Amino acid sequence: MVPAIYFDGRSTHATRVDAWRDENVLRWRCANDAQEWSAPWTAIEPSARVTGVPFTLHLEDGAHLQIDHDAMPADWFPRHHLIERMVDWLERRWMAALAGIVVVVVSLLGLFEYGLPWAADRIATHMPASVENAMGKQSLAALEGRLLMPTTLPSDRQSHLQSVFRHFVDGVQGAPNVRLGLYQAKAIGANAFALPGGTIVFTDELAEAVPDDAAFIAVIAHELGHQAGHHMLRQVLRSSGVFIVAGLLMGDVTSMGGVAAGIPMFLVDSHYSRGFEENADGFAFRALASQGIDPEAFVHAMQALERAYPELKGQELRYAASHPLTAERIARAHAASLQFQAAKATVDARPGR
Repeated sequence: MVPAIYFDGRSTHATRVDAWRDENVLRWRCANDAQEWSAPWTAIEPSARVTGVPFTLHLEDGAHLQIDHDAMPADWFPRHHLIERMVDWLERRWMAALAGIVVVVVSLLGLFEYGLPWAADRIATHMPASVENAMGKQSLAALEGRLLMPTTLPSDRQSHLQSVFRHFVDGVQGAPNVRLGLYQAKAIGANAFALPGGTIVFTDELAEAVPDDAAFIAVIAHELGHQAGHHMLRQVLRSSGVFIVAGLLMGDVTSMGGVAAGIPMFLVDSHYSRGFEENADGFAFRALASQGIDPEAFVHAMQALERAYPELKGQELRYAASHPLTAERIARAHAASLQFQAAKATVDARPGR
């Protein structure tokens, strides 16, 4: 017999009883008199096993029996709540609990290290163009009048840069639809960046620092690579946390407001990942070569920028700070330059040239 507490379902009165199984019938009776009840075994619905919580056996008439967690016989309802029974078994073993903690920690690390970037990249590359354009406009509006002021470049210089920009972009196969925005930006100094939706911002300070059109185009080509790869959007999504990404996966378009708000902060305080920089470099080298420009022009542009502002290195030289000219990048540019020169020499050596 198993000690239990019986509630008749009509009042709050609790009756202490002894319960036992008699073939396919559950029987129970008061511990201090001969009153007895019974119910078909198949009509009883037991509660799930939860450590420290009494079992509740629900009866058809609304009554129920409560049995202490550790007093329930193991052969009663063995096929009910199998998952809960397994959880209860695990909770009683500290090694299993410790292993569970390890699994949770490793899973969270995997989520942030691999799952979140994967989800962010899928969202960024499959985002409707209309949504991305709206985000870019919202971000640009937040920057204009604060970090970005109307350009002070002479009108003929503006027209020349716009013409060089359009001629280059139109000649790049597979280039995204982009426009050039020229701005004065004393707060961020010499800089250039590609906003979601197709605007490449180029500051007056950077336009004055680049020595020639090839250097200007080299910087544009690199930013075009960031735009083609949706790098800014992907980087902001990766750093925005689980909540924004989860909201986007569930179709919550209002989460885009948080992403758009994070873009100005990214421009001021962050930089692209190493992988994104390598991807943009590769795109730029191919684009430059396709237009007959030596890929080493980007290295020349960065070096010219550092020479033009030696006193600002690490301060307002934002483009060099967010796109560091590392030895690896220089080596890749040299390799791309050698390939370009070899291909050019092959073409020049053909008969009739």
